[in-house]
Amino acid sequence: MERLSDYIQGERVVRELRYHAPEALEEMLCDLTQPLSMPLERAMGRTIDDNRVPAFKPSEVLMPAMMKTFEVIPDAIAHDELMSLESACNRCEVAGHCWKAMRAGAGIEACRGFCPNAESFMAHGPEEAEAAIE
Repeated sequence: MERLSDYIQGERVVRELRYHAPEALEEMLCDLTQPLSMPLERAMGRTIDDNRVPAFKPSEVLMPAMMKTFEVIPDAIAHDELMSLESACNRCEVAGHCWKAMRAGAGIEACRGFCPNAESFMAHGPEEAEAAIE
């Protein structure tokens, strides 16, 4: 019975939003602070992983949140490198996992385990920015 409840509160809601209110679904995906039920949050994460919302761009929603997590100074990143990081973010195979982690306020240690840009972000953290200024 729990699986049916999860379906009704999660997958079914996402499917209905995709077909009848895609703008609302995209808005919900882009708002990392909006309260959601656990079944709906899980279903939305799977929707991101399956690329079922083509308008959702991880680099526009998740990368800024991830950069905050790593305390990256955006101005310290060259334009070409930033474009490369955005490309890697948009191709990420665990964007749904990232979306849930950013919603939960995951820390650096948790994010290092799955973010394809983690090493680059660490190279542009606060200590590296201070060293570049000196």
